[in-house]
Amino acid sequence: MRGKKSNKGVKIICQGRNFRLKKSIFAHSEPKKTKMEWLNRKVPAYLHEKNNLIRLVIFTALFALVFINIYKPFSSENWYNVTRFMCFVYSSLIILTGVLVVVISRIIMYHYARKHTINNGKYALWILAEIFFMSLFYTIDTLSINTGRDVWKTFQDSTTNTSLVLLLPYFISILYFSWQEKERQLQLLGENQAESHHKSTVLSFYDEKKELRLSVMRSNLLYIE
Repeated sequence: MRGKKSNKGVKIICQGRNFRLKKSIFAHSEPKKTKMEWLNRKVPAYLHEKNNLIRLVIFTALFALVFINIYKPFSSENWYNVTRFMCFVYSSLIILTGVLVVVISRIIMYHYARKHTINNGKYALWILAEIFFMSLFYTIDTLSINTGRDVWKTFQDSTTNTSLVLLLPYFISILYFSWQEKERQLQLLGENQAESHHKSTVLSFYDEKKELRLSVMRSNLLYIE
């Protein structure tokens, strides 16, 4: 038997017969995952579990309070003719009001996920929608207090700051939830292995009613009659 490679494929001669096989048979290539496949992939269930959604909203609200009062976008400390403490109170109320967008959004997500599938594409669009509506709220609020600002510039600044306020805590939360889920799976795997090992080292004896009467370790068993 001898083989000969050609541009059309591989030709095999065996006992007077010729066989020609296509190159694709010998070519081994793992299919590449496309962007479309990633977008259609279902998001992990822990991203829309009730407890995780509550923790995400609380963490985002706290992060937003710290970020806005330290970073002070739009020079908001100059808008109010009040003390620093009262400025902190006013800005905090505005931030918490804006976070209501996230609260409402995640409530809708929780109920939507119970009946529909959320893939990566939908989840990304969901976050973009949150950024848009939250930016719109802050733009309207900013222009109602400081009417001299440019509308488009204010919206751009609002979008930039809102993206930081939401994306950073979202990213941190997703990493934490992912780590937590892996820890849970490892714990379950360990419990299953321990249970499997226990079953393989213990002999159980049942009566005619299939009730357990005796359990003996294999290492302690000397003779069965």
